[in-house]
Amino acid sequence: MIKNRLWLIPFCVFGLELSIHAQDMAHVDTEPVPLHLIEAASSQREIIISGLDSLKTLSYYDPLYTAEDSLIFNRMRKIQRTIPLAINEKIKSYIDKYISRNYNPYMSKLQGLAQYYFPIYEKIFSENQLPDEIKYISVIESSLDPHLVSRSGAVGLWQFMYPTAKIYDLTMDSYLDERKDPYAACHAASRYFRDAYDEFNDWLLALASYNCGRGCVRRAIQRSGLQNPDFWQLSPYLPRETQDYIPKFIAMTYALKHADEYGISVAPTDLAWDGKPIMVERPVNLEQIAQAVNLPLETIKKFNPAYKRSIINASTENPKRLILPDTDNLNDSLLYAALNNQLEVSASMLANVDDASSINKHPSGKGRRLVAASKATSKRSVTYTTYTVRKGDTLSHIAARFKGATVSQIRADNNLSNTRLKIGQKLKIKKS
Repeated sequence: MIKNRLWLIPFCVFGLELSIHAQDMAHVDTEPVPLHLIEAASSQREIIISGLDSLKTLSYYDPLYTAEDSLIFNRMRKIQRTIPLAINEKIKSYIDKYISRNYNPYMSKLQGLAQYYFPIYEKIFSENQLPDEIKYISVIESSLDPHLVSRSGAVGLWQFMYPTAKIYDLTMDSYLDERKDPYAACHAASRYFRDAYDEFNDWLLALASYNCGRGCVRRAIQRSGLQNPDFWQLSPYLPRETQDYIPKFIAMTYALKHADEYGISVAPTDLAWDGKPIMVERPVNLEQIAQAVNLPLETIKKFNPAYKRSIINASTENPKRLILPDTDNLNDSLLYAALNNQLEVSASMLANVDDASSINKHPSGKGRRLVAASKATSKRSVTYTTYTVRKGDTLSHIAARFKGATVSQIRADNNLSNTRLKIGQKLKIKKS
């Protein structure tokens, strides 16, 4: 019925304008049109015009009974891009869950993690000419936790099973599990979704197959006897979990797209900086990298979750990706030394000696300044500054704000037995 009436919308707009004009003319010699009527007409016109940005309707929707139903319907229609969205009782029940007060901390955490992971996904999907809405599948699969392991043994941000991961060329050995690598795993997922869409010619079925497998969807189509069904037609023939999978995806897409309207904030995370991926062609020690960027080793590991050890076993024949947090304290000279395993002193030691600089040639031919530690250290008086802990702060974030500061030094200077902090707590930070 709604589809059949879409053609009326332009005429409704035109008719509304004529009505307003007629009202204006009728009151030229009498009394002015009441302001509230003008505002109401203008508001109604804006609503209709905004609806014309797309005449698309949703792929499936139950009757709309309440004003909230209509609001969700119109919002859903406006955020719909390539992948067809829908609204029904099951989807609404998941929306209600995701925007509830109980779920708010979880959703805020997702919003925080999305600030780091979504730009990575969007770039990869764009390169592979895939709709970027697929990024919300990773939220449903793993809650954006690269270390998540399911009961069935699926691993990582995109929850690849071992056999499927091998098919899509992900490396898994004693040093590395690329199912946890946000770049490698997303590239593999992109290939899967392209293959699935080419087979089923329906985006929701392609996404559903990511949950139950393409063979499962094929068998469901055979049982249904339908020719080229869409997801909603085939849903009764799919496993219960898969029937719920797409409604969860649509509800999560809606909730995170409208996070501000539902009071879902961006929670702070340890991935507070942009990730800068570089390819390395020789073994690299992550402890030295941590010194070079003046962050704890644990933070470096969070940016590089695929590595099982503190050593990246790269070579010219088998280069590996290293993701560097792009902080203000990133020192190119120290980084070059770390990448070449020449950093044998701690960053805190380097901060307290006279700098002797020498120009060393980088393999690219560009000159790099390497800091060499002098044998004689100059004594200097120790001074401190005071920092007040704010909401979302961690010791690693605080250390990153102050040149030469480290988590261990802050803990020692403040007699902290653990890393827990309280809002308003005063910390003394040694000035370098």
